[in-house]
Amino acid sequence: MIDPRDGTEDAAGGATPDEPALAAPEGADEAVATLAREVYWAGEGGSGLPADARSLRERLDAFTYQMRADQRQAVPVGESFLGSNAGWKRGLKQFVWRLTRFSTMRYDRLLAELAEMNGELARRLVATEEELSRLRRLLDDSDGDQR
Repeated sequence: MIDPRDGTEDAAGGATPDEPALAAPEGADEAVATLAREVYWAGEGGSGLPADARSLRERLDAFTYQMRADQRQAVPVGESFLGSNAGWKRGLKQFVWRLTRFSTMRYDRLLAELAEMNGELARRLVATEEELSRLRRLLDDSDGDQR
Protein backbone atom coordinates (compact mmCIF):
# COMPACT_ATOMS: atom_id res chain seq x y z
CA MET A 1 0.00 0.00 0.00
CA ILE A 2 1.29 3.48 -0.84
CA ASP A 3 1.77 5.83 2.10
CA PRO A 4 0.32 9.21 0.96
CA ARG A 5 2.64 11.12 3.30
CA ASP A 6 5.78 10.36 1.34
CA GLY A 7 4.66 8.31 -1.64
CA THR A 8 6.54 5.17 -0.57
CA GLU A 9 5.14 1.71 -0.02
CA ASP A 10 5.01 0.43 3.51
CA ALA A 11 7.02 -2.60 4.64
CA ALA A 12 4.07 -4.92 3.98
CA GLY A 13 4.13 -3.82 0.34
CA GLY A 14 7.68 -5.07 -0.27
CA ALA A 15 9.68 -2.02 0.78
CA THR A 16 12.44 -2.19 3.36
CA PRO A 17 13.67 0.63 5.61
CA ASP A 18 16.89 0.74 3.55
CA GLU A 19 15.16 0.66 0.17
CA PRO A 20 11.77 2.38 0.01
CA ALA A 21 9.50 1.36 -2.81
CA LEU A 22 8.83 3.62 -5.75
CA ALA A 23 6.35 6.48 -5.26
CA ALA A 24 3.91 4.71 -7.56
CA PRO A 25 3.71 1.13 -8.85
CA GLU A 26 4.98 0.38 -12.34
CA GLY A 27 2.73 2.00 -14.93
CA ALA A 28 0.79 4.15 -12.43
CA ASP A 29 0.54 7.86 -12.94
CA GLU A 30 2.91 9.96 -10.80
CA ALA A 31 0.27 12.68 -10.63
CA VAL A 32 -2.04 10.31 -8.73
CA ALA A 33 0.62 9.72 -6.07
CA THR A 34 1.33 13.45 -5.82
CA LEU A 35 -2.37 14.21 -5.51
CA ALA A 36 -2.76 11.57 -2.80
CA ARG A 37 0.10 13.16 -0.84
CA GLU A 38 -1.37 16.66 -1.17
CA VAL A 39 -4.85 15.53 -0.13
CA TYR A 40 -3.41 13.69 2.87
CA TRP A 41 -1.41 16.69 4.11
CA ALA A 42 -4.23 19.14 3.42
CA GLY A 43 -6.53 17.12 5.65
CA GLU A 44 -4.08 17.18 8.58
CA GLY A 45 -4.63 20.87 9.35
CA GLY A 46 -8.34 20.72 10.09
CA SER A 47 -9.30 20.66 13.73
CA GLY A 48 -12.22 18.63 14.99
CA LEU A 49 -13.45 21.55 17.09
CA PRO A 50 -16.84 23.10 16.35
CA ALA A 51 -16.64 26.12 14.09
CA ASP A 52 -19.82 27.96 15.03
CA ALA A 53 -19.54 31.57 16.23
CA ARG A 54 -20.43 30.84 19.86
CA SER A 55 -17.73 28.19 20.35
CA LEU A 56 -15.25 30.36 18.48
CA ARG A 57 -16.00 33.24 20.83
CA GLU A 58 -15.52 30.99 23.87
CA ARG A 59 -12.19 29.68 22.59
CA LEU A 60 -11.01 33.22 21.81
CA ASP A 61 -11.98 34.35 25.32
CA ALA A 62 -10.03 31.44 26.82
CA PHE A 63 -7.03 32.25 24.62
CA THR A 64 -7.19 35.91 25.64
CA TYR A 65 -7.26 34.92 29.30
CA GLN A 66 -4.25 32.61 28.80
CA MET A 67 -2.23 35.29 26.99
CA ARG A 68 -3.04 37.87 29.70
CA ALA A 69 -1.91 35.37 32.36
CA ASP A 70 1.28 34.53 30.45
CA GLN A 71 2.06 38.22 30.08
CA ARG A 72 2.28 38.65 33.86
CA GLN A 73 4.44 35.58 34.55
CA ALA A 74 8.22 35.52 34.63
CA VAL A 75 8.21 31.77 33.88
CA PRO A 76 4.97 30.41 32.40
CA VAL A 77 3.32 27.58 34.27
CA GLY A 78 3.06 24.28 32.42
CA GLU A 79 5.74 24.92 29.79
CA SER A 80 7.21 21.45 29.36
CA PHE A 81 10.29 22.62 27.47
CA LEU A 82 11.47 24.57 30.54
CA GLY A 83 11.49 21.44 32.71
CA SER A 84 14.21 18.86 33.12
CA ASN A 85 15.05 15.99 35.45
CA ALA A 86 18.40 17.58 36.25
CA GLY A 87 18.00 20.62 38.50
CA TRP A 88 20.89 22.52 36.93
CA LYS A 89 19.41 22.12 33.43
CA ARG A 90 16.00 23.28 34.63
CA GLY A 91 17.60 26.29 36.37
CA LEU A 92 19.64 27.15 33.28
CA LYS A 93 16.59 26.93 30.99
CA GLN A 94 14.57 29.16 33.31
CA PHE A 95 17.46 31.65 33.54
CA VAL A 96 17.69 31.91 29.76
CA TRP A 97 13.90 32.24 29.57
CA ARG A 98 13.90 35.10 32.09
CA LEU A 99 16.83 36.76 30.33
CA THR A 100 15.00 36.83 27.01
CA ARG A 101 11.46 37.19 28.35
CA PHE A 102 11.32 40.97 27.88
CA SER A 103 11.34 40.51 24.11
CA THR A 104 8.40 38.09 24.07
CA MET A 105 6.15 39.71 26.71
CA ARG A 106 5.12 42.31 24.16
CA TYR A 107 3.84 39.59 21.82
CA ASP A 108 1.73 38.05 24.58
CA ARG A 109 0.02 41.41 25.00
CA LEU A 110 -0.43 41.89 21.26
CA LEU A 111 -1.81 38.36 20.83
CA ALA A 112 -4.24 38.95 23.70
CA GLU A 113 -5.43 42.22 22.13
CA LEU A 114 -5.85 40.53 18.76
CA ALA A 115 -7.83 37.72 20.38
CA GLU A 116 -10.03 40.31 22.15
CA MET A 117 -10.75 42.03 18.84
CA ASN A 118 -11.54 38.69 17.19
CA GLY A 119 -13.74 37.79 20.16
CA GLU A 120 -15.66 41.03 19.75
CA LEU A 121 -16.13 40.24 16.05
CA ALA A 122 -17.42 36.78 17.01
CA ARG A 123 -19.87 38.37 19.47
CA ARG A 124 -21.11 40.70 16.74
CA LEU A 125 -21.41 37.77 14.35
CA VAL A 126 -23.58 35.90 16.87
CA ALA A 127 -25.80 38.96 17.26
CA THR A 128 -26.01 39.36 13.48
CA GLU A 129 -26.93 35.69 13.01
CA GLU A 130 -29.67 36.01 15.64
CA GLU A 131 -31.01 39.18 13.99
CA LEU A 132 -30.93 37.52 10.58
CA SER A 133 -32.82 34.53 11.94
CA ARG A 134 -35.42 36.83 13.51
CA LEU A 135 -35.86 38.76 10.24
CA ARG A 136 -36.21 35.55 8.23
CA ARG A 137 -38.94 34.32 10.58
CA LEU A 138 -40.68 37.69 10.30
CA LEU A 139 -40.44 37.56 6.50
CA ASP A 140 -41.77 33.99 6.44
CA ASP A 141 -44.68 35.01 8.68
CA SER A 142 -45.54 37.99 6.49
CA ASP A 143 -45.38 35.84 3.33
CA GLY A 144 -47.78 33.36 4.94
CA ASP A 145 -50.24 36.15 5.83
CA GLN A 146 -50.35 37.51 2.26
CA ARG A 147 -51.33 34.18 0.73
